[in-house]
Amino acid sequence: MDFNTWKTLDPVEDIAHKLGFDVSRCGSWDDYGSRFRAANDKDVGHLVTRAKEIAGVLSTGELSVLAAMLHAADFSRQADALTEGTAWKGLDNTHGDNATAVALAIMRR
Repeated sequence: MDFNTWKTLDPVEDIAHKLGFDVSRCGSWDDYGSRFRAANDKDVGHLVTRAKEIAGVLSTGELSVLAAMLHAADFSRQADALTEGTAWKGLDNTHGDNATAVALAIMRR
């Protein structure tokens, strides 16, 4: 599996949509990180702010996907803060496409 597989997984597309970020335009992990950081900076932290807003309504698996997406964009500290230090603990309760999305984002291959 590769980046193109990751970006088309339902959980990734769904979380990206909720964030207001078009992940479909990204062509690689580096491109994803660059575009995510640029969009966040352009809108004065809007993606990280939006992540905080949606975190409370996501399932455990979705929250793990969100944390992994933040991690893959070089926002690991925000992922930890968002989940109150339990970002990676939630992996025990993450299955199916959510688990695949998290694993690919952590590996970034």
